[in-house]
Amino acid sequence: MNKIPLIMDVDTGTDDAIAIICALMSTEVLDIKAFTAVAGNVGVDLTSSNTLNIVDYLGFDIPVAVGAAQPLAKELHTAISHGRAGLGDVTVPKSNRSFYGKNAADTIYEHAAAMEGELEIVAVGPLTNIAEAILRYPDIVRLIKRITIMGGALRGGNMTPASEFNLYVDPDAGKIVFESGIPLVMVGLDVTLKPQLPLAVVETVKRLDNKFAGLAARIFDFMLRRCEQFGFDPPNVHDAIALASLVVPGLVTLNRYAMTVETEGTVTRGMTVADFNNVTGKEPNVSVAVDIDCNRFWDWMTGKFLSAERD
Repeated sequence: MNKIPLIMDVDTGTDDAIAIICALMSTEVLDIKAFTAVAGNVGVDLTSSNTLNIVDYLGFDIPVAVGAAQPLAKELHTAISHGRAGLGDVTVPKSNRSFYGKNAADTIYEHAAAMEGELEIVAVGPLTNIAEAILRYPDIVRLIKRITIMGGALRGGNMTPASEFNLYVDPDAGKIVFESGIPLVMVGLDVTLKPQLPLAVVETVKRLDNKFAGLAARIFDFMLRRCEQFGFDPPNVHDAIALASLVVPGLVTLNRYAMTVETEGTVTRGMTVADFNNVTGKEPNVSVAVDIDCNRFWDWMTGKFLSAERD
């Protein structure tokens, strides 16, 4: 089977780190061309160094490109639930490797052009890097097979009552990406809030003796303590669900809608607006995850850690 050529665009905090770990445990099906980092959960200096440190610690020599430090047109809002440096109280040895020589937008275009329409992108942070690539290289819209985003929601948000964090941070980038014509899968809060981290999964991972499980166990522990101590941000692994939706056929149920992103509203900034009743007459442009097989997801993730133990 041919591997899926992939770029992961990340704003590496805790759940991004779990997604990166799962991606690196899935190289039998993924050909990861690069990781590109963007400001989001924390500043881009931290999201990029977190990403490079994790990739190197787990034994991979995959390029990590530094991306946008600010949203396209808004002031940056970072998260409060990932700790000062993005990984809570978890530390990873500092990499001695340099970042990739090109910035994130140029890196995305480089690989999109080289793959001639076969490149997949999993984007789990604000969409600034991808929007910048579209603005800089308009022909890229024909060169990307699909973008799977963790972001948005059909109803409700976690940043405002209407808006999910990633789209709130850079709604202008979101609007560009949603309206670009690139095939888009939105894996939003409608499904990512459903599979809350089971203690049985945590205990299984803790028992294993490999670097993937060891790092994930420490991050899981922080996520559980964060929820217990502060009473918010339950231990959901949003970004790993977006990744899994790409590599596990049928994991999520998809509905198609004509969608855009609100950029300015005082309450609705970053809202992903779906035309449920076809009032615009526009063709659907986004496949939206509306349900997920939670047990199958946790079986997939646990299986990845168990396979890493045997390798």
